[in-house]
Amino acid sequence: MTRPLLPARPEPESPDLEQFHIYSRREIIGVIEELLESRALVTVYFAQGDESFVTTLLHVNPEFEELVFDQAPGEAMGRRLLESRQLTFVSYIDHVKVQFSAQHAESTAYGGKPALRIRLPESLMRLQRRNYYRVPPGKSALACEIPLPDGSRARFAIGDISVGGVAVIAGPALAEFQPGTVFHNCKIELPGHGQFNSSLEIRNHDNAANDGKGAARQRFGCQFLNLSGPVVSLVQRYINQLERSRRMLT
Repeated sequence: MTRPLLPARPEPESPDLEQFHIYSRREIIGVIEELLESRALVTVYFAQGDESFVTTLLHVNPEFEELVFDQAPGEAMGRRLLESRQLTFVSYIDHVKVQFSAQHAESTAYGGKPALRIRLPESLMRLQRRNYYRVPPGKSALACEIPLPDGSRARFAIGDISVGGVAVIAGPALAEFQPGTVFHNCKIELPGHGQFNSSLEIRNHDNAANDGKGAARQRFGCQFLNLSGPVVSLVQRYINQLERSRRMLT
């Protein structure tokens, strides 16, 4: 996995970014565990944002509401960090920006070495902008199988795909569902590459062309939630193949 260059600047406070905030404790811990597992580099901003350093997360302890990270380089910087009353942490998971804050840090030890700790954040921002390159499936039929609340599973055509999500083309079966609805354990098969399961969140929907038989269809823009690195790579390889096939035909 290719990591973006660090340091990454924090996003400013803005009502426009509220849609990207997570408040579920379980989801917050899940994102932090992803950062730990991927050994992601994390930039810590402090002293009113005038100072920063790159660190790594070492341990999360939900029982004690504690997140442990590696210490600042140099005694003087470490002292200024401990005196700060606002810290902002910025990192990436598979090109998705993650940001959270803490009111202060404390000295601790981990694995017998000096470290720092903060209280687990009450909210976290996972910023997945709509700048992913989307491609239609071309001649290869691409479909998504979605579990519905009544226990059934319905199969829908996919209009386009990116590493950020898919556009699902559906009729009455999804008509009642609004943006923010999350479907878990959705199955997508990528021809010639295999299949994967993911949670999908509806982000938007609008009218699409009918199915040729007069039946109305809607296009649901859906976001993948918490795709693992290997699955992101799988989707990217499939997209690359679609692009190669398209260029051969032009």
